[in-house]
Amino acid sequence: MSYQTKSFADPAVALTLRGAAALAEGEAALAASHFTTAALLAPHRASIWHNLAEARRALGQSAGAAQAYRHALRLRPAYPKAWTGLAALLLKSRRSKVAARAAMRALALDPGFAEAWSVAGSILLDRRAMERLPIVLRRAVRLAPDNPLPWLALAGGLGKTVEPALPLACVQRAVALAPDRPAGYVNHAGLLIRLGRLDAAQALHGRLRRLAPLEGHAEAGDSLAATLRGDFATALSLARHSLVLQPASPAALINLSLAEHGSGMTEPARRGNERALALQPESDIARFNLSMVLLAEGDFAKGWRLYESRWRMEHVAYPAHAPHWTGGNPAGRSLLLVAEQGQGDTLQFVRYAPMLAALGAQVHLMVQPALVRLLSGLPGIASVRSLTEPPPACDACIPLLSLPLVFGTGLATIPASVPYLSSSGQERAAWKRRLDGSPGGEGGLKVGLVWAGSAHDDQFVAHMVDRRRSLPLSALAPLAGIPGVRFYSLQKGPPASEACPPGLDLVDWMDEVEDFADTAALVAELDLVISVDTSVCHLAGALGRPVWMLSRHDACWRWLRDRSDSPWYPTMRLFRQDRPGDWPPVILRVRTALERWAMP
Repeated sequence: MSYQTKSFADPAVALTLRGAAALAEGEAALAASHFTTAALLAPHRASIWHNLAEARRALGQSAGAAQAYRHALRLRPAYPKAWTGLAALLLKSRRSKVAARAAMRALALDPGFAEAWSVAGSILLDRRAMERLPIVLRRAVRLAPDNPLPWLALAGGLGKTVEPALPLACVQRAVALAPDRPAGYVNHAGLLIRLGRLDAAQALHGRLRRLAPLEGHAEAGDSLAATLRGDFATALSLARHSLVLQPASPAALINLSLAEHGSGMTEPARRGNERALALQPESDIARFNLSMVLLAEGDFAKGWRLYESRWRMEHVAYPAHAPHWTGGNPAGRSLLLVAEQGQGDTLQFVRYAPMLAALGAQVHLMVQPALVRLLSGLPGIASVRSLTEPPPACDACIPLLSLPLVFGTGLATIPASVPYLSSSGQERAAWKRRLDGSPGGEGGLKVGLVWAGSAHDDQFVAHMVDRRRSLPLSALAPLAGIPGVRFYSLQKGPPASEACPPGLDLVDWMDEVEDFADTAALVAELDLVISVDTSVCHLAGALGRPVWMLSRHDACWRWLRDRSDSPWYPTMRLFRQDRPGDWPPVILRVRTALERWAMP
């Protein structure tokens, strides 16, 4: 009897074939219905329960899928496909250790099963075992060179570890193997966006629109690109269209929430991320984006906890110099505090180091090289080392930006006593003599200027943020000619060489400044610092000096919403953009405020 003839004679087989066809067409609900009926007719067949589990997993029904996988394995314990599906499901539910055991069972039963190797690679990616990850994923590709899924997995695994050419080649191979499937194009475009090749990504989105016009992938990708460019109005329009096409898509909700957050629509952004998490509880991107919204709203109780998802979202290794410290009595313990992100972040959150020392901990710091000399003056700190040096032996370690969570910091309990940093009296005296001896320096208002942050050319997302927070020196031309005001450059890097606009007399001694200790001594002798959102405004705030920060419209979470002051820095005043990219009104408000201050 042929297989086709048997399928008509056996209703369970016929239903299984219909379910498989429906699942292949993306109709998971219909497939689950067919497989459920087939299981009722033939409950002893493990393959039917496995198929039902696959359909339920596609529908996001984790509990029902796990139940079906386990029933299949009770009927047939040596079933590598079912072990692999269960492993993938457990991984999605954040149970990576149990998932790893299931994947190993699958590979023990069938060492040549490519899908099991691919899931094992995903587990390594989740556990940030980045060195082993490409080895495992390459094994999957060798076993199934004509299957696009291992190629896509390998592209994801290589994306954080190697030059861009290799992951790009992998997604291009996946597209070539399945040119009629949207997944390859979506992954390819996403990788191009992360690399900053927005125009190339949008060209791929055009192909996606033709291939899957009703799925909204292209609109979602174009919305993300517009958000990165700071074109939030366009991003909102595209994201809303994408959500109409994919009303239950977590990715579409996340993209819309990003555009809403950038536009200052915090309440819709919060609801969108919460809905995305309800649909996809394992989404670290939604969890991280929600933390940004909550922190900007001042909801620190929930925000700090969700902010820890930054490690999983980026697949960056958590500092492993010593066991992780998650709180408790620090007295008598040696703790290593490790810098992360930018130098401004270190300056902001290093305030917690003396607090730990006061509680009886022996506190060590590992920070960016340019901060070592300045932070060596913190009271009660046992040692300060560069991130490039070997770490000291310690009982436990914690990243600096996890300290607010450990301390339970709320909006009303921010440790905002300033100054918590200080500079060398001898260096300050040298700068004072120099400032007093400069033309107009004695008796006038001495104001330091910073107009640009670090370009972050090697990190595209950070680079795009810098383009929105920075401005050219020429934009400060309206500050020229204010009687009784003398300007001094605090700018480092390529923007320091920009031509000064006519009439804006700017003294520049920054070639003689080697590190933040030097900058701190100069800032301590100024009357005011005017800076974009970069490390110098944190430095001035930590020194207790008056600082006016020029804030982009889509301000960083730490500056909260709709405030002209900062609970982190009592001496700070914020001048915010009313519209994205609109700096001239901000500079005019700064001029007016300066004129009032400088009036005799």
